[in-house]
This record gives sequence, C-alpha cells and structure tokens, in this order.
Amino acid sequence: MGIVTGASRGIGAVLADRLGQLRPDLDEIWCISRSYNDDSYCEDAEFSPRQGPRVRHLGLDQSDDDFGDELRNHVERHHATIVYLILNAAYADYGDVNTQEFSQADQMIQTNIRGTVAAVYSLNNLFEKNGHIILVSSISAVAPTPGLAVYTASKAFIRHWGISLREEFKFNGVTVTICYPGKVKTTALRNVVKQAKSVKLRLMPEQNLNYLVERTLRAAEKGRAEVAPGLYGLVMILFKALPKRVVARFARLV
Repeated sequence: MGIVTGASRGIGAVLADRLGQLRPDLDEIWCISRSYNDDSYCEDAEFSPRQGPRVRHLGLDQSDDDFGDELRNHVERHHATIVYLILNAAYADYGDVNTQEFSQADQMIQTNIRGTVAAVYSLNNLFEKNGHIILVSSISAVAPTPGLAVYTASKAFIRHWGISLREEFKFNGVTVTICYPGKVKTTALRNVVKQAKSVKLRLMPEQNLNYLVERTLRAAEKGRAEVAPGLYGLVMILFKALPKRVVARFARLV
C-alpha cells in the first residue's frame, strides 16, 4: 500500500494520483488529511469516487499528539504493509516573532516536524523490503526568509533529518528521498505570498506541479537521496555553495 499525507489538495493530491498511475501494483493508496470528514477514518473509510475503492481517504490531523499511533492502528487493522510513505502535510503562517502568536508557530512545529517524525517512528517496521519514504521539504530549507522563519526552519529540519534517516533505513531495504518544491502553483502558496507581500517571493519563478511530482516519484523509484526539479535544482546548488553571510544578506531582501 501507499500512504500520502496532506493529500486533499495541491502537491499531496497530485502525488497520490500519480503514485496510483506509476505503481498499479499497490493494492490501496491512503490519502491522509485533516480536512476530510472526522468520521471518514473509521473501518468504512471514505473511498475516492473518481478512482474507486483503490484510494481510501482518512481524516487524520498530523498535528495531533496521537497522530502516529492512530496511523499505525489503521495500518495494523488492515494487516497492510507499506511500499510508499509520502509525508507531504505541512502548515505555513506568515509572521515574525514580534507579531505572530506562539500558537501559530507551535502549529507549524507540531505539523511540519513532530507529526512527520511521529509517522516514521510509528510505522518504521511495517515497510516492505524495497519500500520508499518521500519527505517533502522546500527550497526554503536552504533560503531562510524572515516572516516565514519557523516554516523555513521546519523544512530545514526535514532536510537534515531525512539525510540521516536515509542511512538509518538502509539496513531495512527502504530508501528515503527528500523533495524540495519551489514556488509551486498551489492555492496554499499563493495565499502565503499574498500574506507576506514580499517582492522576493513574488519574483520567484513558478514551478509546474505535475512536473515536480513526476520528477519526485521517478527519483524515489531510482532510490535517489534528493530531488529539486528544474531551475530550483540550480538554486539548491548555489545556496549550498554560497557563504553563510551571503545567504543571510539574501534573507534580508523583501
């Protein structure tokens, strides 16, 4: 089976759809999102009317303290083994330390970091050999942005944790691939850009969502460690090579 979090829209929805096309051998694909109805994660979980009973919708919130345990319980209840775990769910809220409520920062930490780690820890021994984990980070992991400091830091955590996790899972026969989306054409990102009123964010080139997803899944199938498709691959290389003081100056640009 495959599991995709944050799958109700945007990158997650397209990842779930393309995964079904790429891997017809998967018995089921579970689409996880807190936006699904609360009662959709019972035994009779909601099925996708477009793709039929192969796709199952589960209403779980990755920021909940018991998210990992809940997810494991569902997998064990269905006696399933995992071929793909795609951890895409994330939350972004624009605001700096002077204007943002801590509750908003905490929500980002709980969703982007704690929930992602909890899922892997809870499911670590339920993978098939030659299974795959995809961690969706962000190009912002190497390009800090004031006003999105907690979000970009959470994505940097995913990047560094994923690199280490890849080595830890090597003996389980499971590969870990880290994906770095850029400015993808999604409603969530458009809202953040509008909220930020940042010239830097507005001028960033937009990235085709389908292209991003196709390249990410192909990279995972090949067992690659990292993927930043298109122009953003060059951005990754550039920011890795730049001195930290230059990166800091870039961060100050609005």
